[in-house]
Order: sequence, then C-alpha cells, then structure tokens
Amino acid sequence: MAKPRTGTIEPFMNAAGKVYYRGKLRLADGSRERVDIDEPFCFDEEAAREFVLETQLLEDQRGERLARKLGQPPPASAETVADWGERWVKAREDKGYMSTRDDRGRIVTHVVPVIGSKPMATVKRSDIERVVEVLDTKVKTGTMSWKTALNVWGIVTKMFNDAQNSKQKDLRLRDDNPCERVAAPDRGAHKSQQFLYPNELVTVLNCKDVPFDVRRLMALAIYLVPRAAELEALDWTDMDMDRGVVHIHRAVDRAHGGEKATKTGRSRRFSVEANILPVLAAMHEESGGKGPIVSMPRMRDLAEGLRSYLKVAGVVREELYLNDDTRKAIRWHDLRATGCTWMAVRGDEPLHIQHRAGHTSFGTTQLYIRQGEALRDGFGEVFPPLPMLLERTDWSTIGPKKTATYGFRRGKLAERAGFEPAAEF
Repeated sequence: MAKPRTGTIEPFMNAAGKVYYRGKLRLADGSRERVDIDEPFCFDEEAAREFVLETQLLEDQRGERLARKLGQPPPASAETVADWGERWVKAREDKGYMSTRDDRGRIVTHVVPVIGSKPMATVKRSDIERVVEVLDTKVKTGTMSWKTALNVWGIVTKMFNDAQNSKQKDLRLRDDNPCERVAAPDRGAHKSQQFLYPNELVTVLNCKDVPFDVRRLMALAIYLVPRAAELEALDWTDMDMDRGVVHIHRAVDRAHGGEKATKTGRSRRFSVEANILPVLAAMHEESGGKGPIVSMPRMRDLAEGLRSYLKVAGVVREELYLNDDTRKAIRWHDLRATGCTWMAVRGDEPLHIQHRAGHTSFGTTQLYIRQGEALRDGFGEVFPPLPMLLERTDWSTIGPKKTATYGFRRGKLAERAGFEPAAEF
C-alpha cells in the first residue's frame, strides 16, 4: 500500500533574521511543487506542517496543480459549486427554461455564500444541512419569506439531482445525492391572495383619471385570465372574432427577448366571456386587426401601478394594500386570480376553470372553487357588461411608444394616491 502523501516543509530565514517555512507537495505524476505558506502559519513549524498537509490533501482530491502544470482544465472533481451552478443554469437557458434568471440570482445570493467554494463532487450531507440552517435563520430574522426559502431549496435539490442523474453527461459528476434525507426549510403560513369584487372593478373602469388603456388592460386580465406574459404575447391572429374564441399558446420572454411557450408548456382555447367581446371588437377595429392586442408596461411596474390606480379611482378596501404574515398587497397577477374567483363564484364547471386558467394541478383550481363557494352570497354580478370601454376616450395613448408604460413608472402615482407603495410587488 502506497504511503499517504503529507507534503514537506523547509526552513528559511528572512532579511530580518526570522525563521519561516515553505512547503513542497507531491503531485500525482510524482513531481514536486513548491507552495508558499500563508502568514502567520509560515512562522510556526507545527502550523506550517498542518497547512501543507491540508494543501496536499486538497491536491490529492482535486488535482488542480497538476492540471495547471500540464496546461489542462481542472478535473470535474475540482469544479466548485459556484462554477458548476453557473454551467447548470446556462444549460437550462439553452433548453429554454423560463426561470433561469431567478435561479441564477438565488444560487448567487443564497447558496454560493454558504457552499460556493466547495468542490461540487465532494459536498456532504452536513454541507446541505448548513444551507438549510442558513435559510431557516433568514426566515426567522425576517430577511426572507419561507416561500422564497423553499424556492431556493428546490433549486438546491434539483442541482444535486442533476449532478447525479442529468441527461447531459458533462453535468454528471456524483454517484450520490447529499440532499437525500435532509429536511427541507420550515414552512410558514400561506399568504392569502387578493381579488377585486365586481363593483370595485366597475369603479376603476368608470374612473377617467385612470388611463383608458389601463382600464382595458385590467378588464382583459380578468375576463381572459391570462398570465401577464401571455396577455402581452396575444396577437389578433390568436383571436377568432367570428366565434369568440381565444387561443393562448405563447408568452413573452422578458428575460431573453422574443417569445416562448406558456409557463406550463400547454396551449388552451376557449370561448371568451360574452361581455368582453364588444370591447375586443372595438379594439380590433381600432388596430385594423393586425399586430399585438395590447402593449404592456414593464413587469416591475405592474403591481405598484395597479395599486396606485386603484387608489386614484377610490377603491380603498384596506386589505388590498396590506403586507403582513398572512396577507400580501394586491399584485397584477391577482387580476388573473380575480377572474378565477369570479368563475368559481358563478359556479362554473371545475374542469372548465382549470382549462381556462391553464392550471396543471387541479389542487390549484380547488383553492378558487372553495373560496368562490364561501363568497357567493352578496358577491355581486361577475363579469359585468363593459360599456365604458367601448368608445375610446383617450386617443393620445395609442401607439407602441405611448402605450409602453401607461404611467406605470414605480412611485409615479403614489403621492397622488396618498399612500406608501407596498414593498412586495
């Protein structure tokens, strides 16, 4: 059995007459390489020996120095979590995954500071447990929501699963998964989603202080229940005006430009609400039936812009603007939730709601059904007529340059609305 390599040290004397130590490592090809010992370890013989021993063990594991000597890239076993994670995200970008920008941010912010410098191939269960401990601490101190912690945990488990089982061979560098049998971060209370009552929507749609195109956007977001990126991607070729059928099959790719498949990868066709058809007909005539149906503001401005316009219109229900442990302020996405809730209040067939909303899980649809059943009495007429949106009252907002923001710039309406914008968008 070969004697384990421990490295050696040699004493030297500096200009001040003080003894210090330098080390030598034995590389895998039998050659030796000198290594400088960091201060203050270089001035203590025992500490110098420990330093060189640890450096020798790392070289035995990674082979980085030998690879550098031979002019070769470091072996896969030496690739750090940070470097492998970047390659992993890039591979997902190349495959067209939609969440890569968020994935990269979560890895850099929450994973790399904890285990980023460790070799991906040698990360242990204890290292993963440390990641979970850090996430739980952030949740307890209020610097992160428990849901974000679970999202980060999902990325970590997916990374190490791919490091073991990825179809892409150059990503596979482990025979095990250190995440197995590690408990996930703690869960907290679910925050309730917001929605608008029919009379609140009518109040906004009748308010002339809210730009005309904003009012139409809100109506379409509720009556067609698309995701924001899906609504932005809708073209008049997706709208069968003769039959009143819309085809939602793509979404705008805000991270990389262009378009992509819907979030779930599934397209859906359905008959639109009867009371939105006259509005669509008016928009069709104005545009000549060509090009995109709407022009959307920046994604980052949607939530605050919506809250500002609700306040301007006099929709002052306090719960819409609260952020606490169990509630969050209304976001643009909650207009889609409003449409789903209205369908449930009306008593629509559950599978019909699931298809229109594009939910992959029926459990998601059931949340709206249960809420709709509980709210049905005194809720008001859902999907009411929209005569106020038929005749355009503001022609100045027509055109791609004018409709790009609709005044949704962050904070622009906050002072006029008389409230502080909520922190969560």
